[in-house]
Amino acid sequence: MDFFQKTFNDVGWFIPPYVRIGYLIDIIKDVNLNEHNNLEELLSHIYNADGLSAMVVHRYPFVPIISEYSQIISESIKAHFLGLHHIAVSGLIPVVEGVARKIAESKGIQEEYIKPIFIKLSEHTKNDVEKNQLGMVSEIIPMLESFKNFATNNLYIKSQKYSLEDKTNRHGILHGEYSDGDYGKPINFYKVIGSIDFLCFIISIRESISFFAPDITVKSQQLSRIYKKLETLAKT
Repeated sequence: MDFFQKTFNDVGWFIPPYVRIGYLIDIIKDVNLNEHNNLEELLSHIYNADGLSAMVVHRYPFVPIISEYSQIISESIKAHFLGLHHIAVSGLIPVVEGVARKIAESKGIQEEYIKPIFIKLSEHTKNDVEKNQLGMVSEIIPMLESFKNFATNNLYIKSQKYSLEDKTNRHGILHGEYSDGDYGKPINFYKVIGSIDFLCFIISIRESISFFAPDITVKSQQLSRIYKKLETLAKT
């Protein structure tokens, strides 16, 4: 898992929850072979209509704290499938921040600024997992470290220091330092919705919520068909 952590952090990402290990291995092979140029395509197979609809129907409304933002998340996902990636991303970033603050508060972590919150939240969760042997400790710890690295060195770094082309950076987006051409691509959405999924995962460590992705059901497939129609409409 340490190798996953380094490879994904090098391309401005993190070890994602709810993804089978075999596909993570495939991503690492492809990323290495293609010099990090096709990460967006690789992530599109994780955050697709079927998977996202299952999360919208069966996970986000039932996870504590996340459930308070489930409508915003749902609307942002619809915007993504309509090709409105600027709107999708700018809608989700405040959710990431709001959820992280509320999780931290629930654990007694008090910080004014968001970057230290992610650092302390990661450390608190890591210590809890190690001390109480919660889940697969050897897998969860590198995941927590990789997400902390992504949050502090990419999502919440000063925009002037963000070095990757995708510009998935909170300050640049929400402070208006980035304009139309700087971001608004699917990869921005994938990285931010992946962050929300990771916060779901952190909450699930202490809740009776599965560590696995929710099943695709008849109900979620109905929503998936809507997403696919929106995607088709966006291409016309």
